[in-house]
Order: sequence, then structure tokens, then C-alpha cells
Amino acid sequence: MSRGGARAKRRATSALAVAMLFAVSILTGCGGGPVVKPTGDELFAQAEEVYFEYREAVNGVLAVISDGPWEVDGSSAYGMVPSSAGCGDGWNFSLARSTKVDPAAQDQMRQDVADHLTDAGYEVEGMDLGSGEITSSDVIVREQAPFSLLTVTFVDNGNVLVVADTACHPGDHFELNDMLFGDAQLAKGYLPQQESPSDPLFFGITPGDPQFLPSPAP
Repeated sequence: MSRGGARAKRRATSALAVAMLFAVSILTGCGGGPVVKPTGDELFAQAEEVYFEYREAVNGVLAVISDGPWEVDGSSAYGMVPSSAGCGDGWNFSLARSTKVDPAAQDQMRQDVADHLTDAGYEVEGMDLGSGEITSSDVIVREQAPFSLLTVTFVDNGNVLVVADTACHPGDHFELNDMLFGDAQLAKGYLPQQESPSDPLFFGITPGDPQFLPSPAP
């Protein structure tokens, strides 16, 4: 082989290596390269895994406090609606649950929740707040999978609020929302307004078949 041919072969081999390295960088995000966002079935499967993981973790906390039912403050707070808030071009899930318990039992409940989360492998922190005659105390988990934030708030009047946000994940939240709900109007019986931690979990709905319509008036 001539010297020119050898140099051309080396240049071609080098270019191929660079191209392969760039492809790996795109797939893995190494070197600051973009991460390929999952779509279609892959996006749905990843979101389903995230959903069940965080819902099972939250339901374990809810069960420590009360078997329920807990109140759901609107469809967006149910926990299955993907959002891009704070996630750039990715998505996350968020939920909120509330109930009322005996105020005299709250100190023990707070300790039980902290113990439950610690036993599950989380590092927890607490916060006490006061405003006039109303005070509250929190049990908090920050930036620990599957959560970006989990907060359990005990108000001294007996109210308890649990709020959870998952970590952000790559993918188009509009595409995920469409796969989960289609064009269904979620407020029309597709998601529960109350839920107990022992209720079976589900992921996605069947448009045209609402399962949680209110009971007809007698």
C-alpha cells in the first residue's frame, strides 16, 4: 500500500472512531453531550416504573399515619399527571394528599413517619414553623430517589398534608400525557377524589370509560 493510501486509511479509521465516540456520548450524556430522550413505548415503560416506585413509597408513609381515605385536591394533584415544571424539557410526577387526625397523636405519628423513612433507607430532616396560634412540623426527604422532595406536614389542628415530587426524567411530557390520558377530561371521573393507601395502583386510563364517577344522589 502506498503512503498516501495508508494515510487515507488512517484518516478514515480516525473519523470512524470519532463518530462512534460521538454516538456513545449522545446516548450516555458523557462529556456534556445531549441525552437521547425516550419516546413511545420506552417513555411509557420508564414512566410506569417511576410511577409505581414513588407511589408505593408514598403509600407506605400514608399508611403509617392513617389507613384513609385521604383527600385528593384535584386531578393535577392525584400523582399521575406528568409536568415539566422545574424539569426543563423533561418531566416529573407530583401528588398531594390530606387528612385529619387526632392532634394529640401527631407527635408520635411524626416520629413513626421519620422512623419508617429511616428504616426504608432515607435520610430525613425536620422543620417546625409557627404563625400566631397555628404551628406545624415537617418530616422532609430531599433529593433521594425516587423523590426530588417529599414533605409530610403535621399542623397542630390535626390536619396532615403529604406532598411528593419525583426527580426529573428525560422525555416529552406532552407525549407522555397523551399516551396516559388521550383527550379525556380527567375531572370527569377518571381519577379518584379520595384514595386509601391500600387501594390498588393503576397507570393510565381508558378514555371513554371513567371509573370514578360520583355516586348518583338518592
